[in-house]
Amino acid sequence: MNVSAIVSAYYAKDFIRARLDNLMYQVPRPEIIVVAQLGSTEAVIAKTYDVMWILTPDIPTIYAAWNMAIKASNCDYITNANCDDHIYSGSYAEMAKVLNDDPTIGLVYGNENQTDGVRNILKQRPRGDFGLLTKMCFVGPMPMWRKSLHDKFGYFNDRFKVCGDYEFWLRIAANGVKFHHIPRALGLYLNRPNSAEHRQRTVATAEKEFLQRTYSGIKVISNK
Repeated sequence: MNVSAIVSAYYAKDFIRARLDNLMYQVPRPEIIVVAQLGSTEAVIAKTYDVMWILTPDIPTIYAAWNMAIKASNCDYITNANCDDHIYSGSYAEMAKVLNDDPTIGLVYGNENQTDGVRNILKQRPRGDFGLLTKMCFVGPMPMWRKSLHDKFGYFNDRFKVCGDYEFWLRIAANGVKFHHIPRALGLYLNRPNSAEHRQRTVATAEKEFLQRTYSGIKVISNK
């Protein structure tokens, strides 16, 4: 599979083994790149799998970790594989096919099931354009995008702690990159109170509002 699944493995010792098992059994299997702290439990676990691993001396922002993995990728397509998420069989292949079949599409996303560990609820993502994106981050937790977008538009802004992905989606959408929505659940998202987004709620809100103010009113550059 021409897809790199990038795994930022910090604060994830309770989830990383199940996540790597989930990725290893995808058919076809993606290239798996794990970024973890030197000497951590996550790093020790990652080294027992047939994956590429990058070790850092400290704990970077999630977007700095993603950038390291993207630069190490040998594939044309990237997906973020958060440790507490679970991708359903066939989802990566379906997303990659969209990108293979239509070179005008830069990013693919779908719906997901969300769980609190007791029950699952389907989260339906809307089809949207740049205008809607300036009001809400509808892309969701498990998109796939072209690595070449980073050559053209730069990498994730690692100064953001929670909304660096949202900033990048806004940046590329403002430059005319097309998004494609797959109207089915592609995976399972664990909605837990101590996730990075939830434990930094004030930061997340401030970053989101800053981005929406910054990008609101920008005229989209046509990609035609």
